[in-house]
Amino acid sequence: MKATGKRKIAYVLQSTSILPLLLLGIIILLLGTQIFKKAMYHEVEADLGNVCRNLVTFFDTLYPGDYRLEEEAGGGCRLYKGSHDLTADFDLIDQIKENTGLDITLFFQDTRILTTVMDNEGKRIVGTGAAPNVMEDVFAAGKAKFYTQVFVFNTDYFAYYIPLVNSSGNVTGMFFVGKPTADVDDSIQSAIYPLIIADVIFMILVSFIIFLYTRSFTSSLLQIHRFLREVSAGNLNASLSSEALDRRDELGEIAHSVVNMQHSLHSLIEQDSLTALANRRCGDQRLKQVVHNASANGKDFCIAIGDIDDFKKVNDTYGHDCGDLVLKQVAEILRRHMCGKGFAARWGGEEFLLVFENLDLESARNLLNEVLDDIRSMKCRYDDLCVTVTMTFGLTQGNTDNVTELLRTADERLYKGKNSGKNQVV
Repeated sequence: MKATGKRKIAYVLQSTSILPLLLLGIIILLLGTQIFKKAMYHEVEADLGNVCRNLVTFFDTLYPGDYRLEEEAGGGCRLYKGSHDLTADFDLIDQIKENTGLDITLFFQDTRILTTVMDNEGKRIVGTGAAPNVMEDVFAAGKAKFYTQVFVFNTDYFAYYIPLVNSSGNVTGMFFVGKPTADVDDSIQSAIYPLIIADVIFMILVSFIIFLYTRSFTSSLLQIHRFLREVSAGNLNASLSSEALDRRDELGEIAHSVVNMQHSLHSLIEQDSLTALANRRCGDQRLKQVVHNASANGKDFCIAIGDIDDFKKVNDTYGHDCGDLVLKQVAEILRRHMCGKGFAARWGGEEFLLVFENLDLESARNLLNEVLDDIRSMKCRYDDLCVTVTMTFGLTQGNTDNVTELLRTADERLYKGKNSGKNQVV
């Protein structure tokens, strides 16, 4: 009877010890899941809000001026920001989606003008409207807002909306940045797996120890109390949350992806990766702005297109690494001379665009001749070699607001110089 009693007491003690642990494990799992979800939601909100605010800044920087809609003769409409036609200009938002996986939409009033969201046939859902509650919360109130559930063309999104305000103070549209709810839920489920595994292992381990070494009820209570004290102090949750966050690659990827887009956008929008000069896209935009400002203010400007003479021969003779070094040194000379007088951009390959602001043709020609003298005297040291190059420039006065015509004139003068001996300013 005693032995039976002892076995019964041990069984009851084991049961009464294990069951609370099981309940505690379930409570911790549920509590940890809710805490993690809230933390994830806050992280998603912060990330989407940062991208949304950066988009507004990028568009204001790239395309100064207000948003406006102009009707075409045929009955269509085109959206402008300042002087730039945004209609069907999807390059920037497509690049952001490629880098981050986030969907982007630009609304004018309640209508989608630019979007990365596609319908079932793979067509952009431009021309569709925003949800009434979004119009009321964001457009009418003029305040940014984060939503944990927005239904956009058969897809639920975590979404951040921010109003677009013109210089008059009026709200003219909205930016939307969204992440599919399914993607966020998948990330949450993946991140919760380490918590589930840790909880199960803990329960199995403690149960096994209790099964082998049945201790007094007090000892079991002390273990539970010790564990509850760690949980109530936040150490376990902090550890699990930190561990889950450390194990969760998606969360690290979300944080690292914003930095990588500016850099990418900065690189995409502004900088040539090799020479650190403005790239062609940025150069073209800045040239259009110079032409616009000169037309409005009646100020002089000139443009030149320069090309390194016989650059292919440098690459073929010394290799592309040497060619890259030549491009960098030439770019540095251009940057130094253009500082305070305009800007230089890498136009493509060994070709460069120079835009002289507030300079007449004679002054620009004198400056270009100084540039050419420095390039002639430049010694590019590569291994034990000393490589020298020359350049030919085609220069034209900014006497028209037709950018294409200006570039064509400069290009024609460049090739005239190429065909008449090179190493000169035409």
